[in-house]
Amino acid sequence: MDSTGARSDGPVDRSGSPARLPLPLLVGRAREQALLREELAAAVGGRGRLVLVGGEAGIGKTTLARDLTREAEERGLRVLTGACYDLPNTPPYGPWLDLFEGCRRDPGLPPPPDAFAGGQLARVTDQAALFADVRRFFAALTADRPALVLLEDLHWADPASLDLFRHVGHHLRHWPILFVVTYRIDELTCGRPFAHQLPVLVREADGRRLGLHPLDADALHVLVAGRYGLPSAAEDRLVAYLERHAEGNPFFATELLRSLEEDGLLRWGADGWILAALDRVIVPSLLRQVIDGRVARLGDGTRKPLAIAAVIGQELPLALWAEVAEFEEEALLDVVEQAVGAHLLEADRDGIRVRFVHALTREALYEGILPPRRRIWHRQIAEVLLAGAAPDPDAVAFHLQEAGDPRAWEWLVKAGDRAQRAYAWLTAAERLRAAVALLEGGEGDVEMRCRLLYRLVHLRRFSDPAGALAPLTEFERLAARAGDALLAAQGRYARGLLLCYSDRQRDGLSTMVDGIEALEAIPQDVADVLATIRANAMAGFTGTHARQTSADELAAGRLRAAGLDWLRFVTFWFGASAGKPRDAAAAGERFLTVLADLSGATEGIRYAASFAHHGLGIAYAALGRPEAAWERWTTARTIFRDLGHHVLVAFTVLNELWDLVYPFGTADPATRRRYAAEAEAALERASGALPPGISPRLAWLSCFVLDGRWAEAFQILQDLPTPGNSYLRREVSGPRATIARHHGEPVLAWAQIRPLFPAGPATEPGDLIHQEGLFLQRLAADLCLDTGDLPNTHAWLTAHDAWLAWSGSVLGRADGQLAWARYHRVAGDAERARSRIADALALAAMPEQPLVRLGAYRLLGEIEIADDRYSEAETQLTTALALADACDVPFERALTLLALAEVRAAKGETGEAVRLLDEIRGICASLGATPTMARADALAARLAAKPRIGSHPFGLTQRELDVLRLVVAGRS
Repeated sequence: MDSTGARSDGPVDRSGSPARLPLPLLVGRAREQALLREELAAAVGGRGRLVLVGGEAGIGKTTLARDLTREAEERGLRVLTGACYDLPNTPPYGPWLDLFEGCRRDPGLPPPPDAFAGGQLARVTDQAALFADVRRFFAALTADRPALVLLEDLHWADPASLDLFRHVGHHLRHWPILFVVTYRIDELTCGRPFAHQLPVLVREADGRRLGLHPLDADALHVLVAGRYGLPSAAEDRLVAYLERHAEGNPFFATELLRSLEEDGLLRWGADGWILAALDRVIVPSLLRQVIDGRVARLGDGTRKPLAIAAVIGQELPLALWAEVAEFEEEALLDVVEQAVGAHLLEADRDGIRVRFVHALTREALYEGILPPRRRIWHRQIAEVLLAGAAPDPDAVAFHLQEAGDPRAWEWLVKAGDRAQRAYAWLTAAERLRAAVALLEGGEGDVEMRCRLLYRLVHLRRFSDPAGALAPLTEFERLAARAGDALLAAQGRYARGLLLCYSDRQRDGLSTMVDGIEALEAIPQDVADVLATIRANAMAGFTGTHARQTSADELAAGRLRAAGLDWLRFVTFWFGASAGKPRDAAAAGERFLTVLADLSGATEGIRYAASFAHHGLGIAYAALGRPEAAWERWTTARTIFRDLGHHVLVAFTVLNELWDLVYPFGTADPATRRRYAAEAEAALERASGALPPGISPRLAWLSCFVLDGRWAEAFQILQDLPTPGNSYLRREVSGPRATIARHHGEPVLAWAQIRPLFPAGPATEPGDLIHQEGLFLQRLAADLCLDTGDLPNTHAWLTAHDAWLAWSGSVLGRADGQLAWARYHRVAGDAERARSRIADALALAAMPEQPLVRLGAYRLLGEIEIADDRYSEAETQLTTALALADACDVPFERALTLLALAEVRAAKGETGEAVRLLDEIRGICASLGATPTMARADALAARLAAKPRIGSHPFGLTQRELDVLRLVVAGRS
């Protein structure tokens, strides 16, 4: 019987009579069973699905899931199971290793993906390839029959496992497979990666959440009646006892029943089961004493080996257990058989391992061991693991840590190295953090602590740059204590990097340059200095140290002669992003000229060159040179991809979308969608270095705004955690504010703008990503115009002009002129509005910027309508409509159609106006664009109030009659 009372034949009494009736497999879970069977049937029918079963510990998740696996096996489905275990140092992809371990032992299943084929995680050089291998595995698994996959206790999963799980979730619909996951709701704390990922998993995979609640009194009656057949009064007493002490938890209830049986308070008599008085029974606290009592009844010979088993972990390789417990094989098997009979353990099919029936069983046993004894056993386990071939660094590190062994930090670093090579950066950072903590207090380990802290800072720079300032501060403190100028300069450089990723680019660049200049001033051989810096920087990226070559030495000498330092490569990117494209372009060009024609360059030199190319891409786009920008970005992407640096591949593609494709290539919608898909794929590969819960689909947000897929954008934005750095936050704030404005939610729109502009329009440039800042300034001006707030509109647009003048940027000027034109039109100055439109159109032609031209022609058409120049208005609006269709931007089409409907209404073409309004309302209804819908409804109401064509003499329109009246009155 497992945690909630799975079927058991049970003991017999001393006379040999049957001691109990077979227990129902499940009680109180009929609804949940029906839902799972429904999903299983759908999978058999070819529709894949994810179901997440949640509840407190012992609530019956495992029993429910395993009931489903039994049914699936009976129906001929392939069944795979894996689990996470409560091991603080669970290796990257831990539950997947467990899942694919079953494939290695079953020749009837497809071979596991290469990274998992050896039973331990192989080096992951390409996360995309790993994900593709897993996809191919599931496609092969379900090629000839459907499958059920069960992953248990996913609340303990590492970030890398969850990233892979999210990826698989995207594709479940393509396979006849039901994926069931169990998790504890009481473990959904902010520190658990699963807590952040859960909403995204449900949303992205169209998953179904199934929450298990405590059993009620009726279910407990079924449990008791099905097992004991007590008289009614005794059954009521026993159910009340269970209600009071088990609180509806099936596992606790089952264990209490066993405890009552073992204590003779619930026993078989001549006429059936007898329940003694329960008033004086002291309920164990709760589970630990129940388990202790059961172990005691097995005899002294089982207590110690079971306690050692609890120290080893939830899953127990028999060879490891035997060696640590110093048991012969036969003696250990006796213990196993007794523990299985007592429902403490269950045997795996492979015959080489067993596992605890429930995690709570192991936890209760573990807590019952005195800490000094635990430490000794943890050390013994670690020694056995170390003596084996290819010991798992996470397992070794965990046991050494628990043993208080001074070698623990070394194995934590090895575990971190492995995680980093697998691009599981968050796991790697956690291992290094633990290693640093173990080294605290030692006097001779300052250099090693600094090295680990520096790596830790770099590993967290994308996921939590603000949080990484804490370990950096410790690094700086140690460097100051050691009086090491090189370390101090590196600390300033790293601090600048973190500030740049935290929307503080002005301070970040200044601090970074200060650190570089300090490095340049260090009176020591430049090759040695550069080698040290490059090794530390690359270790923060790859987990290994870069090898110094003659090409590196030649590059160092050339850079030094040109007055440049190797680390300046980052400043080109951040300088261009912060709004100084000319300076960044000049410096980046010099840097790449020095590094030209260097063959045999190592990762470090190529890494530096890729940053320079990326910075030049940003700079050239800002300076209105899209072709040159595209060439540089293509080169940067290629190098980043070759190096396997997926985050920077994603950032490069996202930068291209913002600064190149959206402004200059809007008339080619297929290209923006291709880039968004590429950015999504890169973010998915980079997920191990990003905050938990960040959906790779945020790459589509701006694209969806243009494409009119606002509902999909809103789904992505739902439950999305705060992005870890400025380059991901930009992908969220702009689209969220834009949609909010057009949904008629200005408060939400302003909430995206105000935190980034603490002084409002008076906020100085240089901290934000410059093009994002310009975009948000224009959006702020539009929000002010929406309410007729002309003074604040003027203030925001004046700030926009000031930012452009400060940066020298070309990109943004055409948009700025168009924004001024909108301001002057609302202010009632049509001539100045026309002048600004002319300037916007001229700037939007050098180079071509389709969206600015679209907005300019539409605004010009609206001005012509106000001047009763309907033919001219129609010409301008027709041009705008053609651009809207070329760019495939439905909302812009709706706005343009609304102006055209005004023209048709003014010309008396009511039928055509009504047709246009119907199309507008169809577009706006799907978008949720209520303010625009209201404008369309207002025009429709005006049309309904006017007489129809044909109701006037001679078939004249209302407009023609108005003109005739003016003529009669002597007016034009």
